[in-house]
Amino acid sequence: MKVLLEVCVDTFESAVAAIQGGADRIELCSALSEGGLTPSVGLLREIKQYIAAGHGAQQPPIPIYCMIRCRRGSDFCYSQQEMSAMLWDMQLLKANGADGFVFGALEPSATVHRAHCEQVIERAAKLPVTFHRAIDCTEEHALEVNLKLIAQLGFSTVLTSGLKPTAEQGMETIAKMKQISAEIERSTGTSFRLMPGAGISAGNVLRILEKTGCDAIHGSASVGKPSDSKTRTISMGGSNVDAMPLKVCSKAKVQELRQLIDSVNA
Repeated sequence: MKVLLEVCVDTFESAVAAIQGGADRIELCSALSEGGLTPSVGLLREIKQYIAAGHGAQQPPIPIYCMIRCRRGSDFCYSQQEMSAMLWDMQLLKANGADGFVFGALEPSATVHRAHCEQVIERAAKLPVTFHRAIDCTEEHALEVNLKLIAQLGFSTVLTSGLKPTAEQGMETIAKMKQISAEIERSTGTSFRLMPGAGISAGNVLRILEKTGCDAIHGSASVGKPSDSKTRTISMGGSNVDAMPLKVCSKAKVQELRQLIDSVNA
């Protein structure tokens, strides 16, 4: 089977590394340290210009899916004002070349928020939308109901760690979700892809693919980047994240994942 490799990035440097390393698709965010937030239009434009200039071997060019998430917080429960802000962001990102979007919204009851998801699918028009790891904040007993609703709403992919902190820990649940998604595909005749993500590495990617039966994988392939700056490091917020090394995508790590995945495809 052909396995899709999606790499999440939040800087231009990381996007270049992912492209040169052989990623099939980019999930573009800002603030991966916060779980990934909506990227800027400027960053999207720079990466699209890099691709348009002929960089990267992909033909057609590698697609860029933009995260739509206006703030941190794992409740994924949004006010209508927050939804309005995200819909404006979608419009601008779409106008500047986004190839797809990544979004998820929940009710306070931890079920999929139909109305909010409908708004995003409508704004995306014909562009594909992935439902992100908000699914991992729902209850396992409601997985089938939630997955069927996500598919019915028009999402093309679900990114999941199997309701666990990492995909490796959630492999059994991901395998169950894969069975549900396969049944949805059979009954509807539409593509509905399940994509494991969170904690993906060269050491576990093949085991996760084998155990779950999935044909897509999502990771950051990141490493800490030492700083040459002589400026003092101080906290810019309430956490110490600014004192930690900047994490960037590693071309070598993407290439390693690519080689392992291609060994499955061979």
